[in-house]
Amino acid sequence: MNEESRKDVIARLRSIAGHLKAVERMVEEDKYCVDVLKQTMAIEKALERVDALVLEQHLETCVADAFRQGRSEKTIKELAEIFTTARK
Repeated sequence: MNEESRKDVIARLRSIAGHLKAVERMVEEDKYCVDVLKQTMAIEKALERVDALVLEQHLETCVADAFRQGRSEKTIKELAEIFTTARK
C-alpha cells in the first residue's frame, strides 16, 4: 500500500472508531433505536469504503507484484477467499 493510501485508511479507521464510541454512548444513554441503527449503518458504509480502498491498493501493488513474480495461482486463490468471505 502506498503511503498516501495508508494515511487515508488510518484516518478513516480512526474516524470510524470515534463514531463507534459515539454510538456506544448512544446505547448507554438509551437513545432512540432508529437513531442508533442509522449510525451503525453509517459505520458499516464507512467500513465498506475502507475495504474498497484496501482492496484497490492490494490489486495495484501486491497482486501486480505477485503476477510479475509468477505467483498468480496463490494470489488468485487468496482473492477468491476474500470474495467468498464477503458473500457470507
